[in-house]
Amino acid sequence: MAYVETYDRPRTVELLRGLEVMPRTAVPYRGTTLEEMDLEAVLARRPEIALVDELAHTNAPGLRHAKRWQDVETLRDAGVDVISTVNVQHLESVKDLVEKVSGIAVRETLPDRVLDGADVIQFIDIAPEALRKRMRHGNIYAPEKVDVALANFFRPRNLAAMRQIGLRLVADSMARQRQVVSGPEDVLVAVSCSPASEELMRRGARLARRRGGTCLVVTVQSDPECEPDTDRFRALAGQLGCAFAVLGGRDVSSAIIQAASDFGAEHVVVGEMTDGGRLDRLRPSVADRLIDSLPDADVHVIARVGRLLERPGRPDGAPDDHRPDPMALLRQVASDSRRSAALRVYLGYATGVGTTGAMLSEARRRAGRGTDVVVAAWRLHDDPRAALAGLDVLGGLRDARRRRALDVEAVLARNPQVVCIDDLTETDSRGRPALDAVPRLLRAGVTVLATLHLLALRSPAEAVARLLGRPLDRPVVEDELLEVIDEFELVDLPPEDLLTRIRQNRLLEPADLARAMQGELRPVVLGMLRETMLRRAADQVDRQFVRDLREAGNVTSVEVRGRIVLCLPVRRGLDERIRSAAGYARAQDATFTVVTVRPPGLSEAEKSLLGSYTALTHQLAGEFVRLEERAVAPALARFIVDSQATEVILGHRRRARWRPWDTTAEVIRLLQGVDIHVLRRHQ
Repeated sequence: MAYVETYDRPRTVELLRGLEVMPRTAVPYRGTTLEEMDLEAVLARRPEIALVDELAHTNAPGLRHAKRWQDVETLRDAGVDVISTVNVQHLESVKDLVEKVSGIAVRETLPDRVLDGADVIQFIDIAPEALRKRMRHGNIYAPEKVDVALANFFRPRNLAAMRQIGLRLVADSMARQRQVVSGPEDVLVAVSCSPASEELMRRGARLARRRGGTCLVVTVQSDPECEPDTDRFRALAGQLGCAFAVLGGRDVSSAIIQAASDFGAEHVVVGEMTDGGRLDRLRPSVADRLIDSLPDADVHVIARVGRLLERPGRPDGAPDDHRPDPMALLRQVASDSRRSAALRVYLGYATGVGTTGAMLSEARRRAGRGTDVVVAAWRLHDDPRAALAGLDVLGGLRDARRRRALDVEAVLARNPQVVCIDDLTETDSRGRPALDAVPRLLRAGVTVLATLHLLALRSPAEAVARLLGRPLDRPVVEDELLEVIDEFELVDLPPEDLLTRIRQNRLLEPADLARAMQGELRPVVLGMLRETMLRRAADQVDRQFVRDLREAGNVTSVEVRGRIVLCLPVRRGLDERIRSAAGYARAQDATFTVVTVRPPGLSEAEKSLLGSYTALTHQLAGEFVRLEERAVAPALARFIVDSQATEVILGHRRRARWRPWDTTAEVIRLLQGVDIHVLRRHQ
């Protein structure tokens, strides 16, 4: 253990027992003494593995490196494997998002390239309310600090937003590792002395990361007073992994255009321009000049404020037989604000990731606080007497087997406060899915802790079945189940570690393992499932986050999940534009809407064309909207504002030069507070 910060938490201190802990080095600083990791001692010790806590930490002055992540790089260069920790708010590229969400300045950051260089990333998940409960129980902060923390950084909405940011960030890193990115596309970001420039740089850096390209930040320095800002921008660009250049000249537009052409940028990012009045409408803005002069690049006009919006709800599922629909019953129970019981689910992407262990750990935690907990159903690979030791088990442990089906009547007769049910798709003692019993248990006031695997949800299961060329061979539930779960936690494990665990613990018989390695345990399949789980979880967190904001009447704008609107003319040959925009939205985990404006009275040809575009949009999981108006730009602007879009995609103008009445120019002029993305001409 090279360095750990326990914060005097008894459970953390307990976990250190049996580990070799390296002594710290003392550093005098401003009349006090700071304790830091002794890098030289760790290097001299030459361990195979070093555990180093708090990767984003800033070292005391006088040590070899300014930051702990630099210490870690030195250890890795010396051949030492390092296991470390970092919280999502400390990553440089999302610093602005976290500060917007929390209203709290993030003072220590970590360059994203450090995370990119990690061999393995594991996401440690916890539901926001579970974290807040843990804090109230004194497991994190001293009692006198708890109320202040809960009222500030640890507010539920802050935690939900940061949880979503973290989920998407890890999913994006997996997509890059699997090279699920088209050819790299380079990004140029143009900044000025504006206070919004740092946010603009982070937005451009995130775009470059998603597109697999490099990012160049440029500034046109025409004012000597901007020199201090230039130094700050150069330092931030280095943190973000971006190149930086200062351009000369007084014509800002021409300088940016020349730099974008020389760099070969396929995306150019500029800030939103302020409305200078009627006269400015008669001459092209910087954005207009970029659009005209860079036909082979996408131009992004980034608003000073982004927005976060809710997606349309999904239709309710229908029952598939005459028994009561568990989804409908769960929805009814979930809508009852008076109930005290809750459904908490541990979600994993494959067998063996540890969902059962996570559920049983929570059961022990609650039982240790005096809660009446009973384990009612399980499916174990280990000896039940060892795995369930110390827990109250329905039916007792003496004759317990590795699998026990749920007996809901026995649970109700026992009447515990909390019941554990392993795998909601397993059949109960009457041959029905255990999920069917959950509404009844919740109504009886029994909180349910349960496990679920991603392949138990219909759409991921069907996707894998298609990939493997096999029919579905296991029970599935509708994806809507995630909507009615009160709390869920992901149990994440990198695929390489999962396969090692399966082999070492003999979770599968050799013949079954060999067969699975050709199917659902193929690394490419596991990687796809893990990324899907992270994105599904982020979507669910997003929905709840937005509902909470709206219920509170909060209209504060936060770019956590985007809503992208493609403005489409009624013209043939735009199928690829719809596909491209849908792919762009999918890469950003954003919702996707296509809107078109046409006067009343469509011709038969126009009806047929719009019908095909509508079908394609729905096939790509988007929404298609037709507006009956004569004035195109005002109608689009009203719809965009009403739908609270975060980004609008417009096609390149058909004419070679800017005109004040051009639809693209007029929409840009009418909109404020919305990102505008103008596609390159060939798209």
